[in-house]
Amino acid sequence: MTYPEGDPLERLNRLWSQLLLGLSRPGRRAEALAAYREVHVILQAELGIDAEPGLPLIATTTAELRAATAAEFIDLLRLIHARSGLTLPEVHRRAGQVLPRSQVYSLLKRGKLPTKPDQVRTFVSICGLPEPQVARVMELWATLREQTELAVSEPGNEKPFAILIVRSA
Repeated sequence: MTYPEGDPLERLNRLWSQLLLGLSRPGRRAEALAAYREVHVILQAELGIDAEPGLPLIATTTAELRAATAAEFIDLLRLIHARSGLTLPEVHRRAGQVLPRSQVYSLLKRGKLPTKPDQVRTFVSICGLPEPQVARVMELWATLREQTELAVSEPGNEKPFAILIVRSA
């Protein structure tokens, strides 16, 4: 059966996704978690779908995995995190020593491109992305990292710097 507005489950997925993303903004975390629990109950009760722990409740499509700037990449990480339904402490617990607690927060709050690829890979894997999507996120990261390094190394790109002087006692 074809539907004029597209597959109802895909449409529902998009709507819940937008709601969870909008509510995941700072200051509305409790509402985002309540909405997450609500959609989880609906999936279980009405559709018989039990979302597996560690997999995102609302899937991220490959078409959504794009970022042309560091800010867009951070927004993408935030989207992936929001859809996972995991709290930042849960991400840290699952990552163990690979992703220190401070770095989990830094990935989403700092606003700069992460510097360690293993931490980015661990973060998106824990948030439930399948391996092909993890590989795509890592390609985006590598491209942006390369652009950042080229911008810093261009001749004539004189940026202010600081010198740290260490005095021995």
